[in-house]
Amino acid sequence: MSGETDAAVRRATQELLAEVGYAGLRVQDVATRAGVGKAALYRRWPSKAALALHHLIGDLRPREYRDSGSLRGDLAEVAADFVERMAHPRVRAVLPEMMADLLHDGALQSVFEQVCLLPEQELIKAVAERAVERGELAQLPDLRWAHAQFAGPVFLWLTMLGGDGDQALIDRVADSVAASWMYEKGRNA
Repeated sequence: MSGETDAAVRRATQELLAEVGYAGLRVQDVATRAGVGKAALYRRWPSKAALALHHLIGDLRPREYRDSGSLRGDLAEVAADFVERMAHPRVRAVLPEMMADLLHDGALQSVFEQVCLLPEQELIKAVAERAVERGELAQLPDLRWAHAQFAGPVFLWLTMLGGDGDQALIDRVADSVAASWMYEKGRNA
């Protein structure tokens, strides 16, 4: 697909997700609105879920985190990014609906891992490596657990508990992760 066609598919997918939600999304409707064949979409995205996920998160990828000079400051950068992306109206509206497909579709899990989880974990790793270099941590934390320490509370707070994606959430998450990582440092000393 050309860049123009790709943009049309992205736009159509995002518009339809906003209009009908994930449950009402149909690949044929995306193809029609984007002006492409349904088969062309299936060649790139093997399912409705993969199409929606790719375009839901595509422009909401994690950003590089600036070096604040301290572990707590860097963790606040990570927390702010998670909160900003997960509080985005598009994500808040669609991700909870997609969870069942994510849990039961191995191909979709693979897409989610490549598009979302691995890039997030690499950025968290970079933050932890800086903390090790500065002597704030003795070793890298378990990256999968560290990832869960950011994503889990933010997702639960925003989707299940109806909380706001505000500075208070960012501070709570950053403080919690910092305390956990520092506890590990002391325990391993």
